[in-house]
Order: sequence, then structure tokens, then C-alpha cells
Amino acid sequence: MSHPAESGLLTGQRVLVTGGSSGIGQAICAVAAREGARVAFTWSTNAAGAATTEGMVREHGSACLSLRGDLRDRAAADQMVGAVEREWGAVDALVNNAAVSEAVPFVLLGDDDIADVMELNVLAAFRTCRAVLKGMVRQKYGRIVNISSIAGSRSVPGPVHYAASKGAIEGLTRSLAHEVGPYGILVTAVAAGIFDGGMRSTIPEHHQRRYTDASALSRIGNPLECGELVAWLISKRNTYMTGSVIFLDGGTLG
Repeated sequence: MSHPAESGLLTGQRVLVTGGSSGIGQAICAVAAREGARVAFTWSTNAAGAATTEGMVREHGSACLSLRGDLRDRAAADQMVGAVEREWGAVDALVNNAAVSEAVPFVLLGDDDIADVMELNVLAAFRTCRAVLKGMVRQKYGRIVNISSIAGSRSVPGPVHYAASKGAIEGLTRSLAHEVGPYGILVTAVAAGIFDGGMRSTIPEHHQRRYTDASALSRIGNPLECGELVAWLISKRNTYMTGSVIFLDGGTLG
């Protein structure tokens, strides 16, 4: 699959991506670097994937910060954002991508299962938004993109606690956009369909077949396709889209 050459879309931007060691997060890091951004990304356990991401970023000549930590730790968001601000002065764009999903039937979910998903998928995103907004408000500029899922907006087969977490992220996106809009900060969400890598392995094969059968393009998404959309959303060319949840699913739910 071919993708556009560098256009300088994000030249000078300081971008922080959570969950950047694989899948969509890794692709967002690569595209942001190609477009001229300095890229910081977080990761927790996938050391090999983090090394690959760092190599992809540096291959484009971009500065890179690889930040290891568990965003379920309440102090982690402030610590990671603080590390970026100490190195580069501020964060211009945040992409909340870190998430977890488990294919467990609802009646078998324990409280710990639910809490684990909500802690990373929802509360960590709240904390990273809060941490970067202090600097964004000061500089009267910022972009935040929350990676959601079609499961957050539509009735689709999948783990109930995951769907609920993504619904919460979309509510965060819409409400926060109104609160921070006066400061030149735009907040959007991408409701992603099924993409190669990442959490695709947690989706049963028969659900994946139903997805591709329903897709207008009859295929799974390439993570770089999400990276291209996110790069525009966090760029200065996006001046009016905020509070929106954008479906990126190859026409599956169209």
C-alpha cells in the first residue's frame, strides 16, 4: 500500500502518543515523524515494539522520546507529560491511543476485569488530557485526538466493558471540546474499525469475516491509514473540526 511522501504537515509540532509500541499507535508515530514532528510515545511491556517505533521515528530524522510506564498508575500521566515538557518545552498534540481489551463474556466479567479496562481506556485518557492542557492553555494552542472504536457508538459484537469504555471516551471528546475551544484547542475522536496488528488478535475470526463482508472496501484497515487521518487532525491545517467523532471503518457501518 502506497502512502504520501513527506509534506511537512507537522513541522515543528511536539506530539505525544500513548500506546505507541504497536498497531495504530506505532503507525501514528511513524506518520507524525514523516511529517516533521518531534515524537514522544509511551509503552508499558512491549520493549521490542518500542524499539521498532523509535527506529521508525528516527529514520525520518525526527527527535524521539520513548517513555516507559503503566498509565494505570495515577502518577504516570503527569510524569510522562512532564518528561516531554522538560525536553521540548510543551506538548502541541496529544493522541490517546493506549487501550486494552479482553474477549470475555459479560456474565463472566469480574470487577477487576472491568476496572482494568476502565483504568487504562478511560481514566488514563482523562489524566493525560488534564496533564497536557495546562501547557496548551498557556500557549493558546493544542490538538487532542482520542482513538475510540466503532464499538463505542454502534451495537457491534465485542466485549461489553471495552465498548462502554470507548463510549466514555467519545463523551469526553465532545464535552472537553466545548470547554477548551476558547483557548485554541481542538479535540476529536477517531472511531476505528478493525485494523491490522494491535488488538485485532483479540477479535474472533468469525467477527472479522462479518466485518470485511460488510465493509465497502472488503478488507481490514492498514494502521497507516489511521495515522494519515490523525496527522491531519493534529495539524495546524485543522482549524474547525472539534467535538467530532470520525468513523474510520472502510464503510462498514455506513
